[in-house]
Amino acid sequence: MKQKLLIIVIVVIIGVIIGYGIGVLLLEKTVTGQSAFSFFITRPLNIYVILNSKLYSNNPLDRLTAYYTLYDMHIVDTPFLQERYKQEENIALKRAILKTLSLHHDSELIQFIGDIYELSDKALKIDMVKIIKNNYPGKFAEFAQKHRVDAQWIHEE
Repeated sequence: MKQKLLIIVIVVIIGVIIGYGIGVLLLEKTVTGQSAFSFFITRPLNIYVILNSKLYSNNPLDRLTAYYTLYDMHIVDTPFLQERYKQEENIALKRAILKTLSLHHDSELIQFIGDIYELSDKALKIDMVKIIKNNYPGKFAEFAQKHRVDAQWIHEE
């Protein structure tokens, strides 16, 4: 009985020491700006609420912040972002959505870009060409031919 109690006490003491060390390390990294991981662990619901309120804000800067937050966190909800792309009127917001969508490499993105390509501004078309060229080099020639991509855009970096 004493031996079991001694083992439990030792395990608890070791756990507290390790927990304290990890806590100090995470706090130090967060304060120095090397990581925001501890905020995500301790406040995931708060982050979600703030992100959600920015996504549905009437202020385009709040929405832009939310789209780039999704990009930084690698959160890609393809159907949601595709619908938001169609709703947004601001080119900067559309660019942020395209950038976030480009994190998720699948045939849906090529199809989506193909569907919206002809309806887009020149600046957005150039971004779309870059996304297809960089992420889908095997399908780029077909895309360029189908959508009559300007040869000048193909060679831009």
